Amino acid sequence: MLYDFIVFIVVITLAALLIWLMSVAIAPRNPHPVKDDTYECGLPAPEPIISSVNFQYYFYAIIFIAMDIAGVFFVLYVIGNSNPAYGWFFVLFAFLLMIPLSYVMLGGKRE
Repeated sequence: MLYDFIVFIVVITLAALLIWLMSVAIAPRNPHPVKDDTYECGLPAPEPIISSVNFQYYFYAIIFIAMDIAGVFFVLYVIGNSNPAYGWFFVLFAFLLMIPLSYVMLGGKRE
């Protein structure tokens, strides 16, 4: 079993290396200043672009990632655990996850 895993890792590594080498060897190298310009709807920008990041939905993204990871933990618990005593742990875990979720959904700090 360990041998199969090592063979799998070696094959995947060699495939990734081969794909990277092919992209370096085949990709055209013709840089041009026009390619680095900023475009809006296919046209050059009328004024200089100031790069800013909008953090309006930052909390929603963090909560989505946390809930996604929690879902993986719940699925792993359901699939692999036969001890019902751990069920209370996951009830507490779900309750603790609902606190930040309700804070964000009820209009918490959004600036």
